[in-house]
Amino acid sequence: MKALWITWEVQRRNRSMANALNSSYFEFTTSKKGVLRYAELTLKTIKLLYNEKPDVVFAQNPSIVLAFLVVTFKRIFGYVSVVDEHNAGLFPLEGRSIFLKNIARWIVSNSDIVVVTNEPLANMCLEWGGCPVVVPDPLPSFDTKKHYTRIGNKLTLLFICSWAEDEPFYELLEAASMLDSEKYEIRITGRPPNGIEDKCPESVTLLGFVSDEDFISELFGSDAVVVLTNRENCLNCGAYEAVSAGKPGILSNTLSLRNYFHKGFLFTDNSPKDIRRNIEILGSDLVVHSKALENLKGSLVELEAAALDKLKAAVRSKYESSSN
Repeated sequence: MKALWITWEVQRRNRSMANALNSSYFEFTTSKKGVLRYAELTLKTIKLLYNEKPDVVFAQNPSIVLAFLVVTFKRIFGYVSVVDEHNAGLFPLEGRSIFLKNIARWIVSNSDIVVVTNEPLANMCLEWGGCPVVVPDPLPSFDTKKHYTRIGNKLTLLFICSWAEDEPFYELLEAASMLDSEKYEIRITGRPPNGIEDKCPESVTLLGFVSDEDFISELFGSDAVVVLTNRENCLNCGAYEAVSAGKPGILSNTLSLRNYFHKGFLFTDNSPKDIRRNIEILGSDLVVHSKALENLKGSLVELEAAALDKLKAAVRSKYESSSN
């Protein structure tokens, strides 16, 4: 069974999932913007499908255009379509566009299988007429033999951030302004919007876009992580990265996050005062939370293996039924 994994953006989950599912990995990107970007990546994707003649195609959503393309072309090329649905793919533009909302639902109901990270999203996809399988992110693999230098002498937290709408970064900056900059440093990844520099207190360092290698160095060089979202059913990639690196941290207080990352993390209501309070608590009990995280990592590895086996079985069943 020949399987391809196609994505139009760079994200660690894509590589981890493709590797776990023994799929050939294709990451298409371009410097072009807007219509020219979609035109170039669409042509590359169609050419790949024509040349490779796969039995199964996995595609990440977003891009909603890629997911729509892969689901549409399954009727022409005769493969099983599997869409890896992220929150931004299920709720494009945070649900503000009726047109994109309808496209998102069409993708779910017409793909052979949709992959989501938790049960609430799976139940929603069932209501939309989809065939969901729950697969949390595989824990990423890092080169643990490499020596990573600890960053500074303060309590250093890495805020893993893409500056997206669902991330309460302004609240984080306000919380940072309440911290003693002699004791705490918060280092923030990602390209910030214009004007953010003027809102940063002394305890904050903006890293901007970092390469994969630099991100790993920042992750291992920090004492802990902060990953925040306003989405209820979102399991942040940064939380998986923290578990894999053995870094405790602070996550948003949602049911999905509390249930899955139930050891080694503190949970905040995303208000500045509560974020600051959790940072101070984490700093005073860092060793305890680090040890708890080790136990969590073992249980997540077992859950991951079982979920991947379930997905493989579902894909195999779809492929065999479509071949008969």
